[in-house]
Amino acid sequence: MLTERAARLRDLLLFVTLALLPSIAVGILGLRAMDGEEAAQRREAQSALDFSAERLRLGIEKALAEADAALAAARFGPELRDAESTLAGLAPPFAAPLLLDRDRALALPAAPPASAAPKASTAHCNTLAATFTTTKNPDTKNTARNELLRDCPDVRGAGGRFLYPVVALSNLSESEAPALVAWIEGHVASLSSGEREATRDEIMTAAALGEPLRARALLALKSSPSTRGRILEALRSEEAAAALRGGPDRAGMLRFRAPGAIFVLRALDDGRLAGLVVHGESLAASLDAGFPAMPAGERAQFAPTVASFGDLRGTTLLAPGLAMHVVPADRTAIDRRAARSRRVLGAIGGGAVVVSLGLLALLWARMRAARRTSELRVDFVSAVSHELRTPVSSVRMLAELLESGRVEPDEQHEVFEALARESKRLGDTVERMLSLGRMAKGRLAAVRAEADLAAVADEAIVAFEERFPDVPAIERAIDAPAPAHVDPGLVRLALDNLLDNARKYAPDGAPYRVILRHADESITIRVEDRGPGISRRDRKRIFEPFERLDDKLSRETEGSGLGLSLVLHVMRAHGGTARVESEPGRGAAFVLVFPGGSGVKPGSSGRSPRALHGRKT
Repeated sequence: MLTERAARLRDLLLFVTLALLPSIAVGILGLRAMDGEEAAQRREAQSALDFSAERLRLGIEKALAEADAALAAARFGPELRDAESTLAGLAPPFAAPLLLDRDRALALPAAPPASAAPKASTAHCNTLAATFTTTKNPDTKNTARNELLRDCPDVRGAGGRFLYPVVALSNLSESEAPALVAWIEGHVASLSSGEREATRDEIMTAAALGEPLRARALLALKSSPSTRGRILEALRSEEAAAALRGGPDRAGMLRFRAPGAIFVLRALDDGRLAGLVVHGESLAASLDAGFPAMPAGERAQFAPTVASFGDLRGTTLLAPGLAMHVVPADRTAIDRRAARSRRVLGAIGGGAVVVSLGLLALLWARMRAARRTSELRVDFVSAVSHELRTPVSSVRMLAELLESGRVEPDEQHEVFEALARESKRLGDTVERMLSLGRMAKGRLAAVRAEADLAAVADEAIVAFEERFPDVPAIERAIDAPAPAHVDPGLVRLALDNLLDNARKYAPDGAPYRVILRHADESITIRVEDRGPGISRRDRKRIFEPFERLDDKLSRETEGSGLGLSLVLHVMRAHGGTARVESEPGRGAAFVLVFPGGSGVKPGSSGRSPRALHGRKT
């Protein structure tokens, strides 16, 4: 038994391995394919980002070249304001005006004014602020707004914040936009960090501001008092010093790149240097303002070094310490797609495993059934050979006795009876084999006629008791008469199989009992024993050919596994049903239900029997 269980476990493990190997192989190949697809997507995205970064660099270089040409052709007045106005008109969004005086001191961008306490608000400005804040009348509110913008640019609200940007941005028109930007540039040094951030957010959503004015405002808000210091530091670098010593070219232009800045300058006739500077704050402000336009799904960002923004980026280095990166607008898109693909692959893999296990279970069941059928057939051949050998040997022995004349005359009658009995036994065995063949081909037919089932049952019981005189007398509870249209020979065959089945499998369950009940529409025959009973699991298969219970009693009992299958086919031939009622330890009752009454005509067929359960003979 242990060896058989080990063999079954080995076969099961082999089947599981063979079933799961294709799913595992497909899963591994799928993961490799997804990794390759993800890598290809990253390479494609990286190529697109590199292309965009190069295009961004070329666009900046082109804009600088255009600004260079415009700067060379521009006319500058002697006043600082004239120079500032001229430079602001030709500067691209990412550059800031720059002016060095005759002593090479930085005039633009101007030094931030010294911090001073804001002018005290007049009573009129306070009244206007209160009116603008609290009134709901549109005309009154608009009048207060216009007067605040004209007369009170430095007034602060109750929270200490300048009201000018709040009032101007509340209903900004295109004509008021230049004044707002000029106010921001003039007051940026007095704004707190919170005011700068709030004003910056409002500037980003102001529709009346054009892109150049928006870039100027963002640059001013992003600049800090240290911006001027950074420009001075770049001008003191070795690159700047070498360029200044070399002087301008024939067109009066001076171009050089220093750490963190790009300078494009023109030497004016009065000794000043006017031009443009590109630095980190100007680049960041232009990017915030939407310059340049980037392809969908990408955005540009400024960083002082190239080691920023992760590994998926396109980088262009404009100058040492002045790098721009093009990164995906959604950096997790590829990872999300890969995760979604992995989930889909996991679901497919799980489904494949379930299907594989289902096919494995089906194949395992079929293999077990085939193996069990093969074993039962071997047992059947052995049992049939044994059953045939015994009567054949008896017939041959008796025939040899008669042939040799060794039987006394007064004993010949007994020998002839024994010879007839063994011949009948041989014929019954052969008939059972023929019945098996007809049953397998669906040709087991009943030759039905009017008969009394009570008499047929009684004859079968008497024959059984004569064959096995050592078995206690069978208890009878038979309603007589019980007329029905049946084949008496097949009915006796079914009852004989059931009684013989009880004798084999319930030897300690005697006395057996046969009950026949005649109802209006059916006749029921029950064959009961008081044996060990049948489990629910085993009742599902014992009416199948060659099936026997896998227990010690069944293994020790000779049988072919055909008895109950013949019973089932006999009942089908009569249009009836067969079933078993049993519980372990409480005996078993095999129930045959015939269509009752003499009104049943030959050839009528009953309904298909239900799933039948029982033991095998």
